[in-house]
Amino acid sequence: MKKEFVFDYPTPELIKEYVKDFDEGNNREDYYKDEAIKKLFALLPNNTIIEEVLAKVTLLNTFYGTQILDMDLLKVSSDIVSMNIDAKLGRNGSDPDISLVNQIAYGMKSYPRSLYSFASKYCSFHNPDAFPIADSFAKGMLYYMNSSKDDSFRLYPVQFTQYDLNNYLHYCKIYKAFIKHFGLEKLSYKEIDKYLWKYAKYEMGSRIQVTDSSVNLEKVI
Repeated sequence: MKKEFVFDYPTPELIKEYVKDFDEGNNREDYYKDEAIKKLFALLPNNTIIEEVLAKVTLLNTFYGTQILDMDLLKVSSDIVSMNIDAKLGRNGSDPDISLVNQIAYGMKSYPRSLYSFASKYCSFHNPDAFPIADSFAKGMLYYMNSSKDDSFRLYPVQFTQYDLNNYLHYCKIYKAFIKHFGLEKLSYKEIDKYLWKYAKYEMGSRIQVTDSSVNLEKVI
């Protein structure tokens, strides 16, 4: 039987409440972790020196549980250095290339597993205005809202699958449709990321998560 979830309508005011709770609530562990990662990425903005990339990969993996094994951290870092990603991140006047997330997630030479959630976070902490975070909770929110029997939550013109959300090009289309549908254009990606993650995790729980287990990079929605 298909799962049914009852969502609060995501107004700008509601989202700001969740952002404030993330930033200023009684349990500020998530906020401090987020700030620590932001500061490290600001101190080490480039991705050409293995030691600097390793520091960022390790902290991000530790704080956000992106499931890279300790013995593979150096492999992942080395692959990122070899990809020459800085221009694609939109640094130094260049335009960001959101296909970079798929490249990191599925194009590692020395790491066989998908790194989709990690890749979206790694790019987002370098340029949060260009790369929204695609984790299991955010994907779950978007998928189950669009699957709702309540037409007011139908944010995308066609029904997409959970696997579609694992292609970052598709994810960004759906994410932007969510913003437009609910009139959230004045909010930043970072604010929306915090809302999607916090609302899904603390209001809906693990039952709403959409995993990174499969993806069809050739399919177009």
